[in-house]
Amino acid sequence: MIKRKVQKKTVAIVTLMAILAMTILHNAFSWIRSFYSEQLYSNALELRTEFIQNTVRNLITDIAAEREGQKEEFSVRLENSKAYVSNLMTYTDKKPEIVIREYLRERADASNWTYLAYDKETNEIIMDSDGLLGDSFDGNIKEIESCFAVSEKIEFENTVVLYGVTNEFLKRFVESDISRKVEYDEFDGDTTIWINEIRNFEGGHNYALHISDSGGLIKSGRLLTTDVTDAVGNEYLSTELEMIKETGEAFYTYQTKKDGADEIFPTLVYAKLLKDYNWVIGMQSDMKDVYLTVEETKKTVNRYLYLLETGLIIAFLGLIIVVAYTTVRTERAFTKHETRILRRKVQNDALTGATSRQFGEEKLKEFFQAFKDGKPSPVIMILDVDYFKQINDTYGHDVGDVVLKRVVTGLYRTIRQSDYLIRWGGDEFIGVYLGVTHENIEIVAEKVMESVRLVRVVTEDGIEIKVTSSVGFAEFADSDDEYGDGLKRADNMLYESKLGGRNQYHIASKNAVIDKDKRSDSISRN
Repeated sequence: MIKRKVQKKTVAIVTLMAILAMTILHNAFSWIRSFYSEQLYSNALELRTEFIQNTVRNLITDIAAEREGQKEEFSVRLENSKAYVSNLMTYTDKKPEIVIREYLRERADASNWTYLAYDKETNEIIMDSDGLLGDSFDGNIKEIESCFAVSEKIEFENTVVLYGVTNEFLKRFVESDISRKVEYDEFDGDTTIWINEIRNFEGGHNYALHISDSGGLIKSGRLLTTDVTDAVGNEYLSTELEMIKETGEAFYTYQTKKDGADEIFPTLVYAKLLKDYNWVIGMQSDMKDVYLTVEETKKTVNRYLYLLETGLIIAFLGLIIVVAYTTVRTERAFTKHETRILRRKVQNDALTGATSRQFGEEKLKEFFQAFKDGKPSPVIMILDVDYFKQINDTYGHDVGDVVLKRVVTGLYRTIRQSDYLIRWGGDEFIGVYLGVTHENIEIVAEKVMESVRLVRVVTEDGIEIKVTSSVGFAEFADSDDEYGDGLKRADNMLYESKLGGRNQYHIASKNAVIDKDKRSDSISRN
């Protein structure tokens, strides 16, 4: 009787422990699934946020660089015109305003220039090409001069002539160049960068003008209104404007429906104000792909976890705590792995916009493995900017940064969407060209050399820097053990280009033997 009572107690205790263990196990796995989902989405959101913020800030930096570059260019043109205008006025009896007007009208870039003249004693308007003086002039020449980005003033007897390039024209000039750049930008997924010009900071109807975007979502020149609502009725443009007015930037989400579906997904937006032009530079990214990726990953992981949970219960309840701990570690490792994958998708070089070295190395490994599996070798290029250290030392790192960005911009014009341009480090760039035969490498090489030679950078002192490069081309060989062998082969050719005096390229023959003694970095970079 006692034995039966003990057995019943034992069965009861074991049953209770089993129920308790299964409950604890189930709750533990439920928490793990929830934690994993939240962590994965949080990481994806953080990466996407960082990407769009960096992209917007990089574009604002590009706009500033473009504006300063164009201003420097117009300053050089104005400076070059001074002596010529002075000479014209010396050998003619024409009035100075007539000389200036005829000279500017005959220039190939006549539409770029604004000119005006007035009598400094009577303030009588003699000529005014753009109507800056208005119907009557009060003599406040300082106010008029402030309308010019660059200008030259000539006084002859009672006549004052002012000519140059206005801030408004420079703005339109920069707007045209940047708009083209934005329109040709391409991003993975439903991601768009755009520029709007705010005309009324109080909001309302026609408060802003749409300038450009990368997705062709809105026609350029369209007027915007703050009472536009999203899928749940929120006036998101009004929210954006209030944030812009308060802090100069806005970070928010609005809700959208895609393709007539009932499901609503958030769109992530970051926007920043460029005060000089009243431009709002923004980027928006549809988070639908993140949601779907997270949900699909959750399903896969959940199946794995349910199987593991059932197996652990059947196998040994006593190990539940150890297994749960191990599973948490597995989940964390899995989350880190997914995070690394997402990071590689959005990571690029912040300064130049070229592919980052980390992501570039992954692509080179893929292409080398494909070559080993029987596919044709890509063409590999190594390019160094000639005397880049000397440029940095002479003109400063800011000028050096502009040189690198201009070089990358030029190189991107020579490559297709399927090719890759990787910033390997400093002024060294790797190009990977797919589907180019050995016989056609020379065509690619000529385009690369020409795109760099066309780069011109004018310093604040008006000094024009001409840029050249030394380049080496090669392909993978059957004897290669890793992708780095292809790089070494291309580096041998870069060595030859530097040794030959720079500003040239060399192409390795197919299956060329690597010469380990020929290392391009052994030749001075000064």
